[in-house]
Parts: sequence; structure tokens; C-alpha cells
Amino acid sequence: MADQIDEPFARQFLQRLYAAVNAHDATAVAALCAQDVLWEDPAAHEPLRGRDAVYRFHHEGMFRALPDVSVTLIDGPYLSFDRTGIAVRLRMTGTMTGPLTPPGFAPTDGPVAFETAEFSRFADGLLAHHVVVVDRLALATQIGAVPSAGSLGERFGMWGQHLAAALARIRRKG
Repeated sequence: MADQIDEPFARQFLQRLYAAVNAHDATAVAALCAQDVLWEDPAAHEPLRGRDAVYRFHHEGMFRALPDVSVTLIDGPYLSFDRTGIAVRLRMTGTMTGPLTPPGFAPTDGPVAFETAEFSRFADGLLAHHVVVVDRLALATQIGAVPSAGSLGERFGMWGQHLAAALARIRRKG
């Protein structure tokens, strides 16, 4: 059963979580999670189940790809109506000096900045369920996985999408 929380708890918990992320301390991030936490993040291959999975994701993935990552609270926390969860909007910044896996993007050695919306529920004062929604288009554009607006790459991509859409329409008509 989820804990009922209040604003002081939410603010204090987030300060500890963001301090752990900004210190690049995967052990401290994991310690803020319930043993059976469910952590859903599009940067992970699949939902992370358990404190050890959260540790590995941060240690081997996030802090490897962005060793200088920094998180800043933009908006929130907002308490859920039932007072068992919070929502926040964050800004993540860092330098991509390691591979971003999944899906396996190569390091760019360049800066990235993107926003997330995060939704958390708690049990016994720890994260029990955490959902991250990432502005993947902003991130993908910055690392070269998606061409920038107005570029030749965007025009080629648009042509390819038009061709794929035409073929899909033909297949549906059968």
C-alpha cells in the first residue's frame, strides 16, 4: 500500500534524490528506492524491477553516458489527489562522453539538455514506483539521431516518410 505524503516530505525526498543524482552516486539513488521498486524509464531496456536494477541502470548507463549529469527542478512537486504520489518537471544537462544504452548511441562529447516529467509513489518513505517521461526528440536531435529542423537530413527523412506512408496506404488497400 502506498504511503500518504505531504509537501514537506516530497520536497525533502526530492532534495536527497537530486543530490544523489548530481553527485553521480548510484548507490545513494538506489538507497532511496524500496527493495521491490518499479522504475519505468525510456532510457532502460525494460522496466527496472528492484533496487539492484536501479543501481545498475544509473551506474552502468546514465552516469557512464553523462558523467557530469545535473538535474534541476523546473516545476513541482505536485501532490496527487490521494496524496500518495508526486509529479515534477525536471531539466537534465550533461556532456555525453559515454555510450547511451539503450539503444546504443555513440558518445558525442557534446553537451545535452532535455526535460523530463517524473511521477513517483512511495512506500515506507521510499520510492515504490517511479515513471520517467523524457523529451526524446530534443535529446535525439542534440546527439544527431534525428536531423535538425530545416537540414538536408530532415528533407531526406521527410521524403522517406512520404514513401513509407504511400506504401503503407497501398498495403492497407490491399
